[in-house]
Formats: sequence, structure tokens, C-alpha cells
Amino acid sequence: MTAGPARRILVVDDEHTLADTLATILERAGYISTAAYNPAEALASLAQVRPDLIITDVMMPVMNGVEFAIRAGKAYPGVKIILISGHAGTQDIMEAAHLDGHSIELLAKPVLPEELLFRVAELLNSSRST
Repeated sequence: MTAGPARRILVVDDEHTLADTLATILERAGYISTAAYNPAEALASLAQVRPDLIITDVMMPVMNGVEFAIRAGKAYPGVKIILISGHAGTQDIMEAAHLDGHSIELLAKPVLPEELLFRVAELLNSSRST
């Protein structure tokens, strides 16, 4: 898959089954993945996990995924972020983040494993050349 140490991925989703499933798919593909079930838990785990990539749901209670992604990006500049959402209203949130200068990818739910792994590999490989 990749040369060197396995890349670390943090998966954040308030739907426990989805977070665990995505983490398992990533583990089977050779990544080191950790699941968190809310943005506060994920923020608290950033120093321990030190992710190369964060995959987060957009619509979560207390803090949405875009807010979380922005906070995580400030704490770990250079971390790649993929948002996943099944809600149509997500586009407005994404546009606001892009207008503020944040580069965040968006995948629509349901996310097919092949599509997820392709996007993950693409983002992580592009980070090696920058």
C-alpha cells in the first residue's frame, strides 16, 4: 500500500456503528484508525492519536463536523479532512467554510468502501509531496 509507517486516521461520527465500520474498513486497508463518537471526545484525543487524516460526519449534536474540522485543523495544521454527510443542507455549511479559507473534502452518505479508500489514499499521497 504505502511505504513507511502506516498513516493514522481519526473517524468521528455520533452513529457508533458507522464510525466503527469505517474504522474497520480503514484498518483492513492497512491504516491505523481510531473511532470517536462525538467532536469533544475527538478533540480530546487529537494529541494521542496525531492523525494524518480526519473523517468526520457533518451533522452531530453540540458541534457540527465543519466546526470540529476547523478546530482540529488549527490544532494540527496540515491534517487532511474528509467530511461525510447524508443531509442536503450541508452544502451551505461547506460553502461558508470554503469562504473562510478552509480546504475540506465532502463525501455523500452512504459512502462506498471503494470510494472512501480511493479518496483517503489520494489525500494522504498528495500530502507526502507537499
